[in-house]
Amino acid sequence: MAVTTLRIKVGDNWYNVEVGELTHSPVQVTVEGETFLVEVEGLPDQSPVRRPRRGRTQTPGIVVPPPPTRGSPSSGPDNIISSPMSGRVISILVRPGDKVSAGQEVCVVEAMKMEQSIRAARDGVVKEVLVQPMDAVRTNDPLIELE
Repeated sequence: MAVTTLRIKVGDNWYNVEVGELTHSPVQVTVEGETFLVEVEGLPDQSPVRRPRRGRTQTPGIVVPPPPTRGSPSSGPDNIISSPMSGRVISILVRPGDKVSAGQEVCVVEAMKMEQSIRAARDGVVKEVLVQPMDAVRTNDPLIELE
């Protein structure tokens, strides 16, 4: 994803802004480290197959596909639970050694006041938690590694 970095003045304040690709709406915009999805008039809409409903308790969650590669050859492609979006880790619900089941909520990532439950794609045991609460993450950043 091509990112354009701009310095924008609003009123008397200057802001560092990173703008994602302007090929479809919504566009990912990061202002001073906080990430937002913004609608841009005139760009084609990239409608997901299913739009999440408001609130964490109503959102069914996403089974996250792993990133394309991972450093160690012993990790299989389904061993990494990755972030589906840029945002901030709100909570981590598992620790190394915990057994998880496919579909079990393992952490929560928040962007633009919308919380997204992150769920395990398969049964396994947590090998390592790669993030901490309040960490900023980008799309496809690894969150949790399973054995």
